[in-house]
Amino acid sequence: MKRNYLYIIIAVLFLFNIYTINKIGNIERTMDKNMQYIYSEQDNTRREINNIYSNVDEKLKKQASILDSYDVTFGDQLNTENLTVPVTISVTPKEITDNIIVDLLINDERHTMLKNGTTFIASINAYVFDPFKLMVVLNDKGKEKLETIDEYDNLQHKYILDLYANFLGSTKFGSGKYQYDGDIVINFVGISNNSPEKISISRYVNGKIMDEKEVYMRGNESIMYSVKEEVELSANDRIELYINVEDKYGLNYKYIVLADKIDSEGKLVKMRPEWTNGSMVEIKD
Repeated sequence: MKRNYLYIIIAVLFLFNIYTINKIGNIERTMDKNMQYIYSEQDNTRREINNIYSNVDEKLKKQASILDSYDVTFGDQLNTENLTVPVTISVTPKEITDNIIVDLLINDERHTMLKNGTTFIASINAYVFDPFKLMVVLNDKGKEKLETIDEYDNLQHKYILDLYANFLGSTKFGSGKYQYDGDIVINFVGISNNSPEKISISRYVNGKIMDEKEVYMRGNESIMYSVKEEVELSANDRIELYINVEDKYGLNYKYIVLADKIDSEGKLVKMRPEWTNGSMVEIKD
């Protein structure tokens, strides 16, 4: 009889343990959900605070600004003769008087802005390889107020092709034969106002062009071209492979992707992938 009571007690304890474990599991899941909710609310609060700070900062800047509004518009076409692009800048001062004169200060060079109603406008040509810092100068009877409205440090990336090219493969030299076998990979980055129109691969020996082949373009972002060639070289000879790209403006880019040489003892000296790999050599029209 006592043994039966013992079995019952053990069964009750077993069931109680299962209940307790399930209860603890539910509590842990509830705590996890609560913690996730707290973290989520903290993130939302931080975002709201950052937005408030940003809005306040923006309002303070606008309040302190001498301008009611401004606009900077870049032209779509690049002038390939001098590598400039047309830019039109318009500003509307907060306070306008009959004697006010508005100048545009670009990289410390002044340009007079023409008045059109309450707006002042200037059109200039910006050299794409120079920093482009725009400042407005309001002159009212000799009293000047100055404000920076925009800065562009990498204007060339809007118009000049940005690409990376390299050779992925092997090279060897023996019995007067230099061989290279692999893929030339060309990656274009951030194409917006420009695009590649024509691509070729040229081979030079001792600075003299020996061969050039056009590459079939299958896209404007990434191109892979397989090469497998054999060239006769001697001691002190140097071989180079270049990528030639022509863009929609007619500009030509030259990138070196492979450069090896044979030393005076007839041994192969590999010059890649350090400075040679994907380096731009020139841009010309």
